[in-house]
Amino acid sequence: MIFGIAVVALLLASVLARSGFRCPATACGAGCPPSRAALSMPHPFVADPATGALLVDLDDDASPEDREAVARELAGAIAPFAWSSGLGEMLSDEAELFRVRAPESEVSDVLARLGRNELVEGIEVERTWSLPETELGFVPSSQPPAATDGERRFTPDDPYYRFQWHLDQIGMPEAWARARGAGVVVAVIDTGVAYRDGDRFLRAPDLARTRFVEGWDFVDDDAQPDDEHGHGTHVAGTIAQSTHNALGVAGVAPEAAIMPLRVLDRNGAGGWGAIAASIRWAADHGANVINMSLGGGMRSRTVERAIEYAHEKGVVVVAAAGNASRSTVEYPARHDHVIAVGAVRFDRTLSFYSSYGRGLDVVAPGGDTRVDQNGDGMPDGVLQNTLVGRDPRRFDYVAYQGTSMAAPHVAGVAALIVGAGVTDPDAVERVLTSTAVDLGDRTRYAAGLVQANAALARASQESGAARGALAALLGLGVLVGLRRRGKLGVGLAGATMLAVVVAGGLGALPWHLVPGLGGLESLLAGGGPGAAAHIGGRWTALFAMSALVPLAAVALMLHFRKMQPLLVGLCLGTAAFLLVEALAPTTAVALLPGWLVGPWLVLNAGVALWLGRQVARQSR
Repeated sequence: MIFGIAVVALLLASVLARSGFRCPATACGAGCPPSRAALSMPHPFVADPATGALLVDLDDDASPEDREAVARELAGAIAPFAWSSGLGEMLSDEAELFRVRAPESEVSDVLARLGRNELVEGIEVERTWSLPETELGFVPSSQPPAATDGERRFTPDDPYYRFQWHLDQIGMPEAWARARGAGVVVAVIDTGVAYRDGDRFLRAPDLARTRFVEGWDFVDDDAQPDDEHGHGTHVAGTIAQSTHNALGVAGVAPEAAIMPLRVLDRNGAGGWGAIAASIRWAADHGANVINMSLGGGMRSRTVERAIEYAHEKGVVVVAAAGNASRSTVEYPARHDHVIAVGAVRFDRTLSFYSSYGRGLDVVAPGGDTRVDQNGDGMPDGVLQNTLVGRDPRRFDYVAYQGTSMAAPHVAGVAALIVGAGVTDPDAVERVLTSTAVDLGDRTRYAAGLVQANAALARASQESGAARGALAALLGLGVLVGLRRRGKLGVGLAGATMLAVVVAGGLGALPWHLVPGLGGLESLLAGGGPGAAAHIGGRWTALFAMSALVPLAAVALMLHFRKMQPLLVGLCLGTAAFLLVEALAPTTAVALLPGWLVGPWLVLNAGVALWLGRQVARQSR
């Protein structure tokens, strides 16, 4: 009876942990995100300009017949005006998202008719979001400092790194000694990126060694998301500028790959439809992190659904809080499942332009080009390599200020955390907020100033330590019990130690302090199932986060006596890993609905535990 109650309690706790259960606002104050009721409230004093179109979002599984039925109803709503355009412009085939330009006099009829159609998930007047107002700073000139690569710090040899006070402010020299974002893809949803050489475009010089993956231009509807503004290139540089190449400046996660997605035109404005389609595109094409340094004052349900889709796919979404200089976070940062980032200056006070208040999650360096607080002879902006004068063939090192600049710092740190094996979006946010430096005023700074090194330490060590400790307890509990009854046929110490290794317990050791071994920290902390889930695709992750791997190993190697201690360690280590994951998620399992992941992990942990016990008994 007691065992049954414990199992039920564990299943319930895992459901709450994995389904994103949040405490009420009265319990956790500024650390909790706003409720949906709060999100639906209009942003004061701000009305984003309309595009003159409607966004029609059908059910993702809509058939061609369903589309035709909705198109007929649309034509009926527009009558007596002639309508022969079907559902208008398709923005996303996978999302069944369409842009309809109906006669202005018929918009209310279309909203009413299609809003009642069960095939239509959502319909709204499309509006534009744009870049937060950003000020330019300076172009530096200096000689490079001496580069060092010590046990606990890494200082790149980029000559203008000395002016990147903002990277030191979030602890990058220590963090680079641990990880640099290898294997992680960050989608930059912006004005595009200067990522290639072409007829009219050149690759930004200091992005020469940065890795890029396939992107898309949602403005011109082609596969060349080139930057004609400069903002997106600057943002991409903060995330993954080519670093330690004796040129220019550094980036937060220089070994991460950038996915350029252009949704804003040459003037820095773009419609909700393009933004929503790009979020879905990023989630479907392998992005681990999304950065959106854009926004506006009004809520878009279409964009919100796209964010929810990306979150279910295991994508971390980061956005700028806005430069409105008031206590209202803008959208999309204010939506659920988005890490909203405000901006601070060199002295860690809130930048004069930064939005703040309910919905803010963390702050990061955004700069203030009006001052030189660090005394380096240059205004305190965020420095990166980007276009000059919106000319896609001219580049220089320019400092911007804004929450647009703060957000990519957080996206870069999120990429480092994902690379360390923490892939669940909610877990990444918990790591970021729990390791941020508390700046006192929760309304203005939320959890505080993001710290890359502390976040990596938490990602690499705490989860590994918890799993390792549970693996040791499970190993000793199961194996000692068998030995007392004379039924244990494997070595107690060896099998238990192997369980600790499989669960990720060795990741609790500070490997980064040993020259040349820093990469072992995140590898070992991830544990066997976590490493497999992180390296493979979504189906691989589902199999890795189950009892199937130990089950297959036992089926193949049970009769090899020398392998039996390894099999016991694999089973018990997997059980420990899955149990901790069920209660404190770090790894995304994107193919299962959120409410089912916890029970899945608990049940598979039970199977792995039982299997390990059976192998230990059979090996007498």
